[in-house]
Amino acid sequence: MDQPQDRFWGIRAGADKYIIKNSDFSILKETINLLLKNSKTSSLKKKNLLDNHGAADWESIKSSLNQLLDRLLFESTLSNEVGRLANFIHDRNKLLSEASLLVNSLIDYSSLCLCLFDVNRTKLYVELKQPMSDKDVNEMKSHTLLDINDKQKTVEAEIHFFNNSCAIDNSISDKITARLSAPLNIHNENIGNISLYTTKSQAFDKESENIIRLLAIDFSMVFKLMLLYDETRHLSITDGLTKLYNNRYFKDIFEMEFERAKRFKKNLSMILLDIDHFKSINDTYGHLQGDSVLKEVGYILKHGVRKVDFVARYGGEEFAVLAIDTDIDNTGTLAEKIRKQIEFHSFKAEKDPLKVTVSLGVASISEDVSNYLDLIKRADDSLYKAKEGGRNRVCIFR
Repeated sequence: MDQPQDRFWGIRAGADKYIIKNSDFSILKETINLLLKNSKTSSLKKKNLLDNHGAADWESIKSSLNQLLDRLLFESTLSNEVGRLANFIHDRNKLLSEASLLVNSLIDYSSLCLCLFDVNRTKLYVELKQPMSDKDVNEMKSHTLLDINDKQKTVEAEIHFFNNSCAIDNSISDKITARLSAPLNIHNENIGNISLYTTKSQAFDKESENIIRLLAIDFSMVFKLMLLYDETRHLSITDGLTKLYNNRYFKDIFEMEFERAKRFKKNLSMILLDIDHFKSINDTYGHLQGDSVLKEVGYILKHGVRKVDFVARYGGEEFAVLAIDTDIDNTGTLAEKIRKQIEFHSFKAEKDPLKVTVSLGVASISEDVSNYLDLIKRADDSLYKAKEGGRNRVCIFR
């Protein structure tokens, strides 16, 4: 059993273990007869069916039946193995890891690239079983995206390495020699594809092509369930207008980060921001214009902080920023930068661009802050002082 699929089959259907089918024997018999009738590959040539006296060559028939049964059982087992992965749709990393382990048990490859159309973006999940150069990784990305018909989905594709991938090593001279790919389709929808690459001289064989095609069919359903789960969760924790985190999720994160900062004696700061005279914007230009301002402010905030920080629409025209591992002075500097960005930004409007300002309150964790709600209260008090002091300013709780 020197082939990966032989090892797979040996483990799951060897002499020490039998797979019990629930199907009635008559159904299994009918399926076999149908396969014998329709399958070109299993059709028997006349000279193999008949001996010199015209009698049926039963040994040949039995051999063909056994091959069909083995194939049918193999495909059924494969489908069951993929179906088991549905238990991990709530844990993307675990699902990807288990999926790659399954593929690896069947096909020998150097790297795997899974393309999925995630919420509003395309993600490439890459597993490197051996070190590769940046050039090779980019080549894999290009080839994987080449099969995507909707080119708009490939513009800002993100690469994510998973499953303890080997490091990038630009001194590596091994070149990709072959690629194996299959689309992930469910009904009439394409949700991505799966591609395998090898640097070995021997290309993928026909059996590997059949296996990746079978896997892709069943993977499609599991990955679609994962994407639907993530989309539902995403909708439950984000604000529909600005696409930022909502108040409820922000407070959940805040509480966890506060406890972590206290335990490990880390810095943690908060910015509470309010759009100045927002009611006047709604009254003068209408609520659609007000919504546009909220979205643009949200965009400025999201792209003005680090990836480790959290930004949320706190409520109405209020926004919040949670600055991870950042002291009061640096958070104050960040707040001032945000204030200036918004002040000098030209907000879209029907006629002339609108000018908008914001007031910001800043507070940071300290020994006398017992819980995250106290920190919110301090940021809120600072925001109130900024508004009372004339608006369009930053006030820091000292």
